[in-house]
Amino acid sequence: MIYIIKNKYITLSVNSEGGSMTSLNYLGEERLWQGGEYWKSQDVVIFPIIGHAGEYEVDGKTYTPKSHGVARYSEFALSDIAEDSLTLALSSNAVTRQTYPFDFDFTITYALKKNSVKVTYTVSAKEGEIPFYVGGHPGMVAPGGTAVIEFENKENPTLYPVGGGEKKVLSDFKRFVANKEFFAECKTLQLANLSGGKVYATTLDGYTYTYKSDCPVYAFWSNEEGGDYICVEPWWGINDSPDFDKELIKKPFINFADEKGKSFSYTLTIEKD
Repeated sequence: MIYIIKNKYITLSVNSEGGSMTSLNYLGEERLWQGGEYWKSQDVVIFPIIGHAGEYEVDGKTYTPKSHGVARYSEFALSDIAEDSLTLALSSNAVTRQTYPFDFDFTITYALKKNSVKVTYTVSAKEGEIPFYVGGHPGMVAPGGTAVIEFENKENPTLYPVGGGEKKVLSDFKRFVANKEFFAECKTLQLANLSGGKVYATTLDGYTYTYKSDCPVYAFWSNEEGGDYICVEPWWGINDSPDFDKELIKKPFINFADEKGKSFSYTLTIEKD
């Protein structure tokens, strides 16, 4: 089921299957990648595992998750909807327990304010405490798959290579050009321990996407072979790696929630020069 909310700037469509955005129309122009040969998705709700994870362990038992976890493959229920906001809900079930053995309630709220979309994830344990990752994966239109990425603050982030390898600190990191050549070399750029300042992605057609979040990791990705899009991804977690401990609770940047729940959010603002 596709649900639509809107205001005078933005019309947003969200799919109950996977809970992700399918259209983000800003002042009459589609700014969310609509899928194609070089990436079939438009957005992905990531929970409770990030990336193409290997096997992990919980209480001595081994589980093999699907890419980015269980949310993207699940049907969400509509919990609440208004003209400019909606909330979708997912609860653990027999299918989710096959790859993630915890009982949870997970909600996603999309709220529009002027030319911004605020996305809020809330994770609650039905009993005890549960470990998890969560994050966003919006693919925004960027001609040529190119955008200039700039940070509000001069950063000294930790670079975690995808697939493992030695991490390193980047000093006085402020700006880079994300294009096909860049992603052919690095595949996915994962930067941790940023200051919490805004992240800007400016496209060749004069749009700027501004991301604001307190997430510990940002990932940057586009298919190096083609596709007119760029993904700037706020993560409360990190792409799994062979270098990490196999036990889920010991993985870096792992989060924990109990019955009281824990919320995580990012805001995406769209502007035209």
